[in-house]
Amino acid sequence: MRSSGSGPRTQAISGRFVEDFGPGGPTFADGLQRYAESTVPVLGNGCGIASPAAGISDLPPLTVVYGGGGPFGVAYGFGVADALLSGGLPLRDIDALGTSSGAWVASCMAAGVTHEVLCALPPIRVPNPLPGWIRRTANNVFGDVHSERVRVSAIQLPTLRRQILSGGRFPLADLVAASSSMPGLFPPSPVGQWLYVDGAVRSLTSADHAPAARNLLVIAPLAGPMFGAAGRAMERLLTRETHRWTKATGGAVHLVRPNTAISRLARHPLDLFDSHKARMVYPMAYEQGAQLLRTRPALASLGRTALAA
Repeated sequence: MRSSGSGPRTQAISGRFVEDFGPGGPTFADGLQRYAESTVPVLGNGCGIASPAAGISDLPPLTVVYGGGGPFGVAYGFGVADALLSGGLPLRDIDALGTSSGAWVASCMAAGVTHEVLCALPPIRVPNPLPGWIRRTANNVFGDVHSERVRVSAIQLPTLRRQILSGGRFPLADLVAASSSMPGLFPPSPVGQWLYVDGAVRSLTSADHAPAARNLLVIAPLAGPMFGAAGRAMERLLTRETHRWTKATGGAVHLVRPNTAISRLARHPLDLFDSHKARMVYPMAYEQGAQLLRTRPALASLGRTALAA
């Protein structure tokens, strides 16, 4: 849908999403699984993966996917990423794909924005019907910065098709706003001439559209023990996505997801938007990331491999 207006079609689409994803709604898990397993067409627009013509040894050593999860997901993704950065993984200098809150983390990494900067922002109020609120907030953080290393997933209106949008073509502020505009919580956000809503409506990671590389690091805030049935649905989708990515590229996948202690901080979908809990998540996620470097030699070696490339 062109961004010049929002007619009845937009309202109907948003209402359809609210039915499944509305705050506190009893169909949260069922809705997530329904959309996760849907067959909505994908428009790759040149930013998705493709089967590499050259051998895997010619691919970049590492790429990263940051999944969605509200401010909780931002804190989790940032905590893990900062720990891995400290351990030598050059996450600020590699290609990244972000979805929803993961778009914020991917863009912050590329733009050199720290977690402290995001913590200083006013708390998010949901639902927030004010048009452009997310976009203005993102613009305050990123300005007009572009980065070819960043891609985000967002859903185009009214087609409901997933688009993988490039930070080389559009400002990061526009991309993170579009990828974070969850229907029922925030209005659609424009990128170019089109309106978009949260990429998590289609997939919380879109890992199957990560850039080709020898290794794919997936940081998935809502996988594993999160939200019971919803978390299991997310993990099933993520498994299918990473299998497709591996089949197309021949690369290896390294998955990072919350441990049980972290998952206990978010027992209800609205907990994902609790700024106090998000602040609690960051140090726990940082410690988990640091522990992974100690216990997963293959993960720790990615930093040396990437730096040597």
